[in-house]
Amino acid sequence: MKFLPIFPDEANNNYRGIGLALWFFYLYLALIAFRSFTHMFAQDAGLNSIASIIIFPAINDLDPNSVIYAMGSLWGGSQIVVFVFLVIILLKYKSLLSIAWLILVADNILRIITMMMHNLEPVYFSSTAPGGFVGTSIMLNVTLIMFFISLIERKQR
Repeated sequence: MKFLPIFPDEANNNYRGIGLALWFFYLYLALIAFRSFTHMFAQDAGLNSIASIIIFPAINDLDPNSVIYAMGSLWGGSQIVVFVFLVIILLKYKSLLSIAWLILVADNILRIITMMMHNLEPVYFSSTAPGGFVGTSIMLNVTLIMFFISLIERKQR
C-alpha cells in the first residue's frame, strides 16, 4: 500500500487517492453549507430554532439575544469563508484533499476544546442540540478516518 504526501509537490486537480474520501467530502461539504448558511442568514443564527438554546429574557429593555445572534452570524460568516476554500479545493485542486480533511479534523478538535472550556449547563438548552459534544465527537472520528483514507494511493488499473 502506497501513501500520498499530505503536502503534494504540485497542487493540481489530479487526486490519486481512494474515491471514498472524495465522495465523503462532497457529503461533508453539503453539511457544512447547511450549517454555515443557517448560522449566517437565519434570524436567530440557528441557535434557538436548531440548536435549541433557550431565549434569554430582556433586561432593562436590552435584549441579550440580539448580541448572541450577531455572534452566531459572525461565526456563520467565518464558516462560509472556509466553505468557499473547500469548494475551490474540490473544483480545482483535488490533490489537496488530504489537507482539506486535516482542516476539518482541526475544526472538530477545536470545537471539542471550546465545548470543554465553555461547558454550558443543561439549563441553557431546551433539548439536545445537534453539533453538541456527541455529534462533534462522531464527526471528529469521521474526518480522521477520511483524512487517513485520503492518504492511501489507489491502485492503478
